[in-house]
Amino acid sequence: MRIAVIGPQNTGKSTFISDFVKAFPNHSTTYETYRDVVEEKGLEINQKTTKESQLVIRDFLLAQSANNKDEHVVFDRCVVDNYIYTLAQFEKGLIDEDFLKESEEVMYESLGNLDALVFIPTAVSVRLVDDQLRDTDTNFIDRVNCLFIETLFAIGQRSPIKIVAIAGGREERINQIRKSLQL
Repeated sequence: MRIAVIGPQNTGKSTFISDFVKAFPNHSTTYETYRDVVEEKGLEINQKTTKESQLVIRDFLLAQSANNKDEHVVFDRCVVDNYIYTLAQFEKGLIDEDFLKESEEVMYESLGNLDALVFIPTAVSVRLVDDQLRDTDTNFIDRVNCLFIETLFAIGQRSPIKIVAIAGGREERINQIRKSLQL
């Protein structure tokens, strides 16, 4: 199964992915993530992101899922995440409508590279970490969380991709995914 773990920053996605590949050793994860690209290229992200940064990240995430031919892989984010952060900047008037529409088209096309989206929403149980890659502004995180939920509803209406939301502690999340994806 080809899975992308998505959601706002500071929700425990990376920790979940680590737990996932331990619980399901037939799955692997990618060595390079969008964070590596952000650091390598010095990209602005979150509330400071730009159209140029979003384009680089989008193209990386798209290529990562399209070029990785592993049958059992879990990705740290995908083009859905990129679209959400592009949408958040569009709402502020910082990204133009043409680029937003293009990003939405790329997002829907990219879903063909995946079997499932695992959404980890904002949770008060996860401590906010200020590591210069994550935003700690709770208003921004809450807005991004809402955009994820709205977008996932739209995806569910247009695409056959499996969408699973998980929450709780580490073991609880693994148990939820085991049942939801029948792993």
